[in-house]
Amino acid sequence: MKQTVIGFIIAAMLSSCNLFYHKSDKNSSDIAGIIPFQEKDGGTYAMEARYSNWPNPDTLIIYIDGARYKVSASGNVMASDGTVKYKLGNEYPIEQLYFFQKARDLFLFYTDVDVQGAGSFVKRLSLDSGKIIWETEVEGFSFSKPLIRGQFAYFGTIGFIGKMKLKNGSFDWKYSQLGQKGRFNHFRDIDFPDDKHIRFVAPHPFTMMSDTVIVSDITGEITLMN
Repeated sequence: MKQTVIGFIIAAMLSSCNLFYHKSDKNSSDIAGIIPFQEKDGGTYAMEARYSNWPNPDTLIIYIDGARYKVSASGNVMASDGTVKYKLGNEYPIEQLYFFQKARDLFLFYTDVDVQGAGSFVKRLSLDSGKIIWETEVEGFSFSKPLIRGQFAYFGTIGFIGKMKLKNGSFDWKYSQLGQKGRFNHFRDIDFPDDKHIRFVAPHPFTMMSDTVIVSDITGEITLMN
């Protein structure tokens, strides 16, 4: 009887959210071929772009092949001599930006803002051709620091978490509308508590405690949300 009651509680929690998931696809991938998936690999976090004062206060600093570049609010990626090397193609000024390089690809996670609101995007930029290979719009804003493991990126925004394929920008699974009464507005920590699960932790808005979502990395199902 106790297990039945617990089952009903979990089902009610999941049905209150707009949930999407499907099983992991670990088939051949050009990204997986660069860095193979390892079961005990804890992943690597994308780097956060920091603000610079040149050529204007909205310019962000990133690193490509170990060299320092600057990204203007309009999405121009400039070398140290001011030459524009790449263009991100964003429609509105960039406010928040994370980046991660794998071989000759640069993955960018950013939020841009205008007078009507904010939008979030993930893009894969070829450093050789200078072209955007794919781009995916993401729900919400206030990006967590993305965690990269194997051929996938794990990240959250306000009320949203997801696992994205680096090959094509599609989601292996995603959950939206998690926010309730101010909960899950910003995911402070993302990690792997073990080889089979991914954990998202958000500060609770009214207490010193934290709110946690744990998802099976194999099936994409939520195993804990409190």
